Amino acid sequence: MITVKELEKLADLARIRLTDEDKKSLTKEFDSILAYVDQLKKADVKVDAEGRVGAVKNVTRPDEAHPVSADDRERLLAEVPDREGDFVAVKKIIVQD
Repeated sequence: MITVKELEKLADLARIRLTDEDKKSLTKEFDSILAYVDQLKKADVKVDAEGRVGAVKNVTRPDEAHPVSADDRERLLAEVPDREGDFVAVKKIIVQD
């Protein structure tokens, strides 16, 4: 169970102001959340040797080129804030001395 003093400390760390009504309400909500977390701790979950739950799989797709029509190119370039011909103009970020 979370105390009002602990809740006030959390509010201070989060830099938020709480009314007395907020404190009462949040104390009940925190208690409910903490009770749920306790239930989750009791759940029987199979964990592998590295502490992961379930299989880890990287999902990728093949890198394929798709042709772009002139209409598509023009439509896309019309959306950019600054362009030079068929290219997107960007601010120079590398300076060589």
